[in-house]
Amino acid sequence: MKNYTAICFFLAVAMILCPLVSVSHAKDTFSSNVSGEKSEFTEEIPVPTPTENVKILSVGSGSVTELSLREYLIDSVAAEIGPTAEAEAIKAQAVACHSLLLYTKAHKTESLGNADISDKAQKYLTEEEQKEKWGDKYSAYRSKLEQCIDEVQNKVLCFEDEPIMATFFSVSNGKTENAENVWGKSIPYLVSVESPSDKLSPNFVSSVELTTKEAKAILEKNGAKCEGDPKKWIGKSEQNNTGTVKSLFLGGKEFSGPEIRTMFSLKSATFSLKYDDGKFTFTVKGYGHGVGMSQAGANAMAKSGNTYDEILLHYYKNAVLSTTEP
Repeated sequence: MKNYTAICFFLAVAMILCPLVSVSHAKDTFSSNVSGEKSEFTEEIPVPTPTENVKILSVGSGSVTELSLREYLIDSVAAEIGPTAEAEAIKAQAVACHSLLLYTKAHKTESLGNADISDKAQKYLTEEEQKEKWGDKYSAYRSKLEQCIDEVQNKVLCFEDEPIMATFFSVSNGKTENAENVWGKSIPYLVSVESPSDKLSPNFVSSVELTTKEAKAILEKNGAKCEGDPKKWIGKSEQNNTGTVKSLFLGGKEFSGPEIRTMFSLKSATFSLKYDDGKFTFTVKGYGHGVGMSQAGANAMAKSGNTYDEILLHYYKNAVLSTTEP
């Protein structure tokens, strides 16, 4: 299998962005024409199965928890997309989580020690946490997740015989993002695709307001020089063809869109900025880094009748669905 160590260091950055998501239940507008591409998933390429148990590093405590693969996938899907999502979206999420696990195992960093993945790279909810969060719906929700995971537990996404870095996020701006626009490295299966139903998500638009004093403190901490009229602190901007901010001059210094997102705790790098009445206001579209599978989009596709493999084919171009060895 081809070695992808050149991109493994992007994994930690990639997954700071996988938030817990409450997927949209709005009316779907996604075209189901991707179903015609399903044949690209017919190739069954055996890939190595992971160890019987999965070792998860807690970044906070440094402890390592060991779970069966089945339990790990149930717990991860419970955290990442949740049991209220459509069944086919849950299955797609499970395959993405499994693929990311295998990718991480193949490209381990020293920080993982003897663990396979960290709870920062991929969140999970323990069974006790599920019971506490779901209350009297626990049994029904748990049963739904178990049934979905059991149907796809041995499925993995691959590119050129290797499990892919199957990143995902909450809501796009209407299009997913090219990997190079976020992490500076082109990845053949992480390219921009349309995801129009995301615009119907309740998490599609958000805003962040800051006083002049607050904005100045953040900008100067990051090397900008904020003097004179605050309106003039906002300079030239450039967008990527996906609609995200490529660069923006603030206080005379050029920042990338992802840098500004981090600095001001924005939900995504698709934003506009204005200054009025002593306040800076960011208007933001989408939620997450935007690379890979949109969870809101996956749920909308499932509602419109697309199956999990069609969802995966749409969001991870050039990948194939493989079956792990028994």
